[in-house]
Amino acid sequence: MQREINSKIYYKILFALILFVIIYLVISFLPKTTVKSYAATYTYKKSSNNLPSNFDSNYPGYSSLLKSMVKEHPKWTFKLYETGLDWDTVINNEYTGHGKSPKNVVPSSYSNAWICSICGKEGQDSGAWYCASRGAIEHIMDPRNSLNSSNVFQYLLLSNDKNITKAQVKTMASKIDYLDDDDIVDAIYESADELNINPFYIIGKILQEQGANGSIMCSGKGYKGEYKGYYNLFNVGASGKGEEAVITNGLKYAKEKGWNTPKKSIEGGIGLIKNFIQRGQDTLYYQKFNVTYKPYYANQYAQNLLDAQSIGSILKGYYADANLLDSAFTFEIPLYKNMPKSAVKSPSITTETGELAYINANGGLKLKDAPNGDTIDVISEGTQVLITERATKKIGDYYWDKVSTPAGTGYMAREASDGSKTYLVVIGEQKSYDIDGSYMIVAPGTKISSIKDATNSSKYFGTNSKIKLDGKSYTLVMLGDVSGDGQVKSKDYMMIKNYIMSGYKLTSSQKEAADVNRDGNIKSKDYMMIKNYIMSGTSIKL
Repeated sequence: MQREINSKIYYKILFALILFVIIYLVISFLPKTTVKSYAATYTYKKSSNNLPSNFDSNYPGYSSLLKSMVKEHPKWTFKLYETGLDWDTVINNEYTGHGKSPKNVVPSSYSNAWICSICGKEGQDSGAWYCASRGAIEHIMDPRNSLNSSNVFQYLLLSNDKNITKAQVKTMASKIDYLDDDDIVDAIYESADELNINPFYIIGKILQEQGANGSIMCSGKGYKGEYKGYYNLFNVGASGKGEEAVITNGLKYAKEKGWNTPKKSIEGGIGLIKNFIQRGQDTLYYQKFNVTYKPYYANQYAQNLLDAQSIGSILKGYYADANLLDSAFTFEIPLYKNMPKSAVKSPSITTETGELAYINANGGLKLKDAPNGDTIDVISEGTQVLITERATKKIGDYYWDKVSTPAGTGYMAREASDGSKTYLVVIGEQKSYDIDGSYMIVAPGTKISSIKDATNSSKYFGTNSKIKLDGKSYTLVMLGDVSGDGQVKSKDYMMIKNYIMSGYKLTSSQKEAADVNRDGNIKSKDYMMIKNYIMSGTSIKL
C-alpha cells in the first residue's frame, strides 16, 4: 500500500516537472514581447488630458508644445511615457562605443560641433560617417525639439493604420522606381496587414535604407561576381568596415535567408522589424534609442543619429500626399527624469561653419552637384542640414545655397525668384510674410508691427490693404481673409464655397486670399481649412 502511494506521488512529481519543462520551452520560442516598465503613461488630447499637477515642474516645456500641436491637429492623441530613466544616464550610455562601434554617427559633412571630440574625424564606413558628439545626441534625443509638424512622426505608434488602402500603397510605391511593381506592392501591403505594421512606414524604411535611386542591395545584380539574384531591401546584416564589407555581408545574409526576389526580402525584413515592435520599440524613436526595455541602449536599429527623424519625415510626407494628415493618429513621447529646464539646442553653429536649417518642401528637396545642376539625391522634408555658404545672387529662379546633408555636400534651392516659397528655413528664424510678385502674403492674426519697416496706408490690415516695405508698394493678402476685414470668419468660408459652387466673382487679391494652401488652385480643401480654423482652432500658416 505504501509502495502504491509512493508511486502515485512519484508520477505526480514527474508530471509536474514535465509540464514545467513544456511551458518553459513554449515560452522560450514565443516572440519576446516585453511589457514596458514605467511610472505612468499620461494622455494629452484636445478634449481632455490627465497630466498631474506637478507635470510641468517635472517635465518643463512639454505641455505648451503639446497644446500647440493638438490645436493644429485636433484628432491627434499624445501618450506621454515615463521611462523612469535619468536624462544624463541615458545620454552617457548613448555616447559610448567610440572608435570601432559607436552607437550614434553623423554624416562626415556635418560641422565639428556634431562630431565626437574623443574620436575626432576617425571615419566609419569608408569615412562617410563620424561618431556623434554628446551635444548632438542630446539635441536629437530631446523630444521637445521634435514636437512640431515636421518631426513628430518619429513618435507615431507603428501598428497598422487601417485607414490606408492598397491603392494608396501602390501610389506611394510607384514614386520609387525599384518599388514600382505589383508583386512588391502586394508584399508590402499583405505583410503589413498580417503583422499589423503601418505599410507607409515600411516604404519609408526601405527608402531610408536604399535611397531614392536604390543601391546594389536592391538591384539583384550581385557584387563583384557573387550573390547575383539576391536582394536585401532593409540592409539586414549589412555592416562592417568599409563599403565592400557592408555590401558583401548584406548580400551574404540575403543568400543565407533565400531572399532571391524583392518580395522575399521585404517579407523577411518586415518580420525582423516586427521583433522590435513586439519588444516595445513601437515607434521610430524607440527603434533608434532603446529606452523601453532591458537591456537598455542595446538592440538599436541603426547607428545614424538622424535615422528616426529622417524616416518620420518621409512617413509624414506619405500621409500628406494621401490626404491623411488629419487622421486620428496616436504618438508616444518619452519622458526622462531630471531633464534640462529648456530644450537642448543644436550643436553650436558659428558664422565660420554656417547656419543650421531644415527642409520645408513637401516631399523633400533635391540636392544638386552645382547651382541648378544635376540631382545627387532627394532629402526628405524636416531633415536638418547645414548651410555652409549662403548664396547672394539667384541662378535661374533660385538662390542656391551650399549645404551639408546626410547624403553629402551639394547645393539646394532656398527661395523662388518671386520670394513666394522658402525651402531652407534657418532654425530659430521666424518669417512673418512672403512676397509673391506685387502681393505681400501673411497668415491670419499677423500684426503689421511684426513686419519690420513696413507701413500701412489702409484702414484695415487685411486683404487688399496697401503696404510699403523697403520703398516698394504691395497689396496685402491675408490667407483666408477673403472679405478684407482682417479676420477669418464664416463669411470668408461662404465666399470661397460660393466661388467654387456657383461662380461667385472674386477680385485677384481675394483669389490669392482664398487659395489658403497656396497650391495655385481654389478648391474645397481651401474652404475646409478655413472651416477648421474657425471651428477647431487649427492654424493657417505661410
